[in-house]
Amino acid sequence: MEFEIGLTIEESSLLRNSLDVIQIQGKNARMVARLQDKLEEHIFQIQINLQMMEEEKKQQEIEKIQQLEQISGETILSSQPSRGRKTKP
Repeated sequence: MEFEIGLTIEESSLLRNSLDVIQIQGKNARMVARLQDKLEEHIFQIQINLQMMEEEKKQQEIEKIQQLEQISGETILSSQPSRGRKTKP
């Protein structure tokens, strides 16, 4: 049975690095190797998720800027006097 624990990337990296310095006996070597692999995968997934979140945030900011530019352009166009013929009173 597996349980999810909320580790930060720093905590995961610390645990992963500590597995390189502990003394293990032969019977535990496979388990430690699997744990190292799991932690490396966890760290990789965190990094990917952070990159995706940054890209999403950048995209949202770009969309906001484009919307503001569009609104500004429309405001400028509607506030300019028309260049049509003036009617005589």
